[in-house]
Amino acid sequence: MAICKIAMLLDRYARDFMILDYNHLFVSGSLREEVWLLRQTDDQALVAEILLSAREFGIHDAAAERNFTTYSGGQQAILSCLLVMAVVRATGVRDVKLLLNNVMDSVSGENRRRLQNLFDGMATSHGLRLFAAFNDKVREIG
Repeated sequence: MAICKIAMLLDRYARDFMILDYNHLFVSGSLREEVWLLRQTDDQALVAEILLSAREFGIHDAAAERNFTTYSGGQQAILSCLLVMAVVRATGVRDVKLLLNNVMDSVSGENRRRLQNLFDGMATSHGLRLFAAFNDKVREIG
């Protein structure tokens, strides 16, 4: 596991990357609020899509209004990745460079592989490129 300080990552890379940091995965309290902040609308279809995907990862009690703090760290990491991918698909944005800081380290090996497969699919369909920070340097993964 490579620990990088988020302040350093933001200073060096925020102009070029969307950064998802394990210690700062969400800015709100629930999935519904997070989707509203990102989409500026109550996008119930997007929330439903994320919840369906979460259930496929074994998070069967995921709910739109459930507080993020009630999920395990690995579940939070999975939800944040699913959220990013769903918003990229919904907005049609292309060529996003996503820098994950300690996010994949918090999920099981099987879930890491499953997330990587989803990210790989997003690379093909939306040009999403995945990066990680190692020893204060950024490296493409996937």
